[in-house]
Amino acid sequence: MQDVKKGGSFLTEALIISLSNFAVKIIGVVYKIPLAVMLGTSMGVFTAAYSIYAMLFMISTSGLPVAISRMVAASAERGRKKEIEVIYRDAIIVFGVIGLICSAVMFIFAEPLSVWSKHPNAVGAMKVIAPTLFFVCVTSACRGYFQGLRNMYPTAISQFIEAFFKLVLGLGAAYWAKTAGYSTVEQAAFAVLGLTVGVFFGTVFLIIYKRFGKKKRFETLCDDCDTTSDILKRFAQIALPVTITSSALYMTQFLDTLMINNCLVNAGYVLADAENMYSAYTTLALSISDLIPSTLVYPIAISILPAVAAALASKRSEDVSSYCMQSMRISAIIASPFALCLVVLSKPCISFIYGYDWGGEITLLSGNTYSLVDMASFALSVLAIGIILLSMVSTTNALLQALGKVTYPMISVIIGVAALAATELTLCSIPSIGLFGAPIASLVCYLIALILNMYRLQKLLPDLNIGFCNIFLKPLVSAIAAGAVCAVVLALGTAVTGGDYGRIACFGYVVVSAVLAVPVYAGLLIVLKGITADEICLLPKGNAIKRLLMAKKILK
Repeated sequence: MQDVKKGGSFLTEALIISLSNFAVKIIGVVYKIPLAVMLGTSMGVFTAAYSIYAMLFMISTSGLPVAISRMVAASAERGRKKEIEVIYRDAIIVFGVIGLICSAVMFIFAEPLSVWSKHPNAVGAMKVIAPTLFFVCVTSACRGYFQGLRNMYPTAISQFIEAFFKLVLGLGAAYWAKTAGYSTVEQAAFAVLGLTVGVFFGTVFLIIYKRFGKKKRFETLCDDCDTTSDILKRFAQIALPVTITSSALYMTQFLDTLMINNCLVNAGYVLADAENMYSAYTTLALSISDLIPSTLVYPIAISILPAVAAALASKRSEDVSSYCMQSMRISAIIASPFALCLVVLSKPCISFIYGYDWGGEITLLSGNTYSLVDMASFALSVLAIGIILLSMVSTTNALLQALGKVTYPMISVIIGVAALAATELTLCSIPSIGLFGAPIASLVCYLIALILNMYRLQKLLPDLNIGFCNIFLKPLVSAIAAGAVCAVVLALGTAVTGGDYGRIACFGYVVVSAVLAVPVYAGLLIVLKGITADEICLLPKGNAIKRLLMAKKILK
């Protein structure tokens, strides 16, 4: 009974963070849509600064806090109450100093960085966002402290505070700047102000909660503690691999900021056209492709990790392998239909959210003229395939960490990011490929990281049957059928409307496709026996779904 309660507690904690992350992502989408309409192609100025924030946000929510929470949890388990406070104090001091230095460097060198990355108009936005480096570092220490004590509410609330101010103040400041007659470049800097203020208030909340919030009570078994040097050494051993792993894949967007415009200019485009294409790619394509893995796949996959850790501690190797396989398969099962349907519906999705006339048209070096939405749609179709790969990379990263091999996923993602940089630098500089080298490079990055992770898992768990057919085949076959349904709906819809890609028409294409594709995918997956009863239980409302299917004799 004790184990059940403990497992339920773990799942409750995972659910709190998952719901918080989902809410933050939704607020982010609501924030970016009107901002993209307001700024147009100047959205690239905002994105150049925002990519830095996005990477720091991932570090503050998934990297550094994990490392601190492990140390705090270990000290709490041993009853070292004083050591917990020392860890918190040292983390605040070390991270605060690092954050302060980084903020100063960012502010001072904003102009050289923006000029070097071929985003000269982003200087103001980068300076405005510079203070977030300090606040994010302090926030990381606070979040790790609370998570180590199994209190997820402060992290969830602080994330919501950040997102709320980003939405309200960011949009409000940008709108005020627009009505006051400021340029779109200056409006982008005002929009970034919402991010900085949001992170500031999120940090203030955590500090106040730490000072006046309800204290966790536990029996103090001993009052001694490690020295500061010992704590910093342990932190470095835990933090570096986890932080690099958690943030490296999101660093790809930061690399896009540094490299895409440079490569396009080297290929022969003028800077204004390069900035417009960068804006279309990062604003329209990346924002949609990133939504599914971070909000649906990873939270569900991560919920099984306590079971993996418990089975490992009890030396139940068969259960460890079983849980790992279920986690990977459920990620593939969820990601596959979204990926294949988005390949087909990329243009309607972008047109519905942002409008088909967003950004106007651009003439490529080949002489052909395309709308920026069409270019972003093609890029999104390529990135959609990466939804499966990125989801699996996130899941296998978490599994390797649960198995205690924190350096393995770190090495995998570093190699993957290096491959992305090399591929993007090469392809985007080729005039005939240009912007489309960026999504291809992302696929290369995810694929390499996934192959390396799965190789490591197979070595660690020899009885784990990792193979394409065992994990991907049946979900992919079912997803292809669902994608075909979407293609038919889109073809018939555009034929009836005369090729209309207005918001109302695109909303109809997407909704009808979803209504028809979901039962096709689910039905075919069950017919092909591509999902087991245990895996269905891992889904939201999984137990109810399982009982219903068994009652209808669809599932045995």
